[in-house]
Amino acid sequence: MFYSFPELVFLFFIYSFIGWLWETVYCSILDRHFVYRGFLFGPYCPVYGFAVTTVLIFTQPFQANLLSLFLSGMVIATVFEYLAGWFLETFFHMILWDYSHEKGNIKGRIAPRISLFWGLAILILVKWIQPYIMTVVLKIPSYWAFLIMVVMLADLVWTVVDTVPFHKAALSLENKIRDEQNRMQENVRQEVDGLAQQAELFSQRLEKFRRHAEDFLQEKNIKPFHFNQRRLMKNYSQFKGIDVPFVTELRKQMAHFRKTPKNKK
Repeated sequence: MFYSFPELVFLFFIYSFIGWLWETVYCSILDRHFVYRGFLFGPYCPVYGFAVTTVLIFTQPFQANLLSLFLSGMVIATVFEYLAGWFLETFFHMILWDYSHEKGNIKGRIAPRISLFWGLAILILVKWIQPYIMTVVLKIPSYWAFLIMVVMLADLVWTVVDTVPFHKAALSLENKIRDEQNRMQENVRQEVDGLAQQAELFSQRLEKFRRHAEDFLQEKNIKPFHFNQRRLMKNYSQFKGIDVPFVTELRKQMAHFRKTPKNKK
């Protein structure tokens, strides 16, 4: 089937929204609190829109045969996911998903089990979901495509521009945390002589620092991240800043302590 440009825009937006809705509901249930997913600010995940529209276009020669559709969809989705992961790591210095724990994974970006899931999902999508989506798309006036493009493009530009101060803020916070830990380590050296005792005392104080990291940031009046940046770090459990390992680890520790009941200390 040949898709017109407005139809592709509508399909892109609809599947971006469905992807956002799916991830938000699934992750909210998993984390037991509301999780607003999405790299962009709006209620859509463009990676799903790009992936689905790409699949719909490039699997057209294979859609008559279920096995061919499954295999082609699996390959296309896997290649797309790998490139998307590479793009985020290379240009935004961040990791939003990590399959390192999966067998046969490649750089944590893709994994065989996930690829099989994509193949099955695309099979279901093309054969049973897409026909209903197209009935909706065909009823939407074409001029709405322009408005959708303007809104999503503005969101994209704002997010891309925002990653520069975001990265600088993360590096600044990384340096402050390093300085605090170095100061802590020097104090331990002055208080205790034995290396084993130093290591134990430093470990205890580092654990206490992580538990009260938010108090430390407030005390020092350190507010490096605004709402959308905090949302991104909070709502992606696999979020990693490639060149800010202390900030990444601290974020994980703080999330862990928030989930720990107060009576467990």
